[in-house]
Amino acid sequence: MRPHFPAFEGLRALAAVMVVVHHAAATAGRTRAGVLATPAAVMDSGVAVFFVISGFLIYRPFAAAHLAGEASLRFRSFWWRRALRIVPAYWLALTFFWAIGSFHLGPEWWRYYVFLQIYSKTTVLGGVLQAWSLCTEITFYLFIPFWAAAVGRLTRRGRAPVAELAGCGLLYAAAFVARAVISSQFPGRRGLAFDWLPTNLDLFAVGMTVAVASAWAARDAGVRRVLDRLVTWPGLLWTAAIGLFAWYAYRVGPADFATGYQGWFWQQRQLVLGILTLLLLLPVVFGDQRRGVVRRILMSAPVAWVGSVSYGLYLWHFDWIKRVAGRSDGLGRPLWRGWAGTPQFDTNVLVLLAAGLGVGLLFAALSWELVERPLQRLKRLL
Repeated sequence: MRPHFPAFEGLRALAAVMVVVHHAAATAGRTRAGVLATPAAVMDSGVAVFFVISGFLIYRPFAAAHLAGEASLRFRSFWWRRALRIVPAYWLALTFFWAIGSFHLGPEWWRYYVFLQIYSKTTVLGGVLQAWSLCTEITFYLFIPFWAAAVGRLTRRGRAPVAELAGCGLLYAAAFVARAVISSQFPGRRGLAFDWLPTNLDLFAVGMTVAVASAWAARDAGVRRVLDRLVTWPGLLWTAAIGLFAWYAYRVGPADFATGYQGWFWQQRQLVLGILTLLLLLPVVFGDQRRGVVRRILMSAPVAWVGSVSYGLYLWHFDWIKRVAGRSDGLGRPLWRGWAGTPQFDTNVLVLLAAGLGVGLLFAALSWELVERPLQRLKRLL
């Protein structure tokens, strides 16, 4: 029986709302964003939360199968289920916004439909901009069954938990090496490589490590007791996460993609995000899920609902924000005045947040009810 983690929808909701706030504040500009400007500037870290969640949820069935000595899900079945979950909803949002003129895809339009836009400087910032992370996710989905198969062979030759954790550690370290090599040897690729799987493997590896621990704890009561003790006070872990986030936002802050993501800054960012997401994840995996204010908030009906439609919110929010704010060409000439209609309101951060969360959630709900959930009935075809 597949285990249930009831607070995960709330964690997804948190990640999605962080991304919405980040885009609303960035669109408004630092002055109009006000007190939101500094924390919102690094709330793109919500993407890191999504990566860690994916690492956990995607890898846990593989880890559990390895520890039990059972066969894992077939590659074809795994990829079919992932495609059903990700591709149709994304294609719908991409095509809709393209059709109403929110952006032009150009002669390489096909790249956006096969998740290859992040590998070209001419397309990386086009289409549904935040979908760069979907390209990273797709690469992870293609990679992980092969990785799991290789680790599975090692687990049959020795202690399964040790082999699993060693594999996660290797992926975590590989990301630091990838960033160091790109930063020093291929500096012109830093802006693109920021989006690639090798430079983000450490975030997925954090989730995978917790997945291995969870699968191990499910089979070993002693391990379970130790891990549950770690989250006796989940509020402390979340307080530490908030403190770490505040330190990073106010003492380090963001950097330009083309020039900032290099050397120690890049490594420090990933290290901080890995620790931050680990602190957020542990209480929703271990411990009594019925106890603690944090867990009750995450499992509350409104928050859980936002989590259930969070993928749609992620896809739909930003282009509605941009429709409200208006846009101009490279010479400053207006291409779209924006719904608000007057310069003093069209970049008001509260208006943009209302559009991102309000209209974004409306379309996310429609996507969930009409596309995403119905298609899940087809997952057993392969």
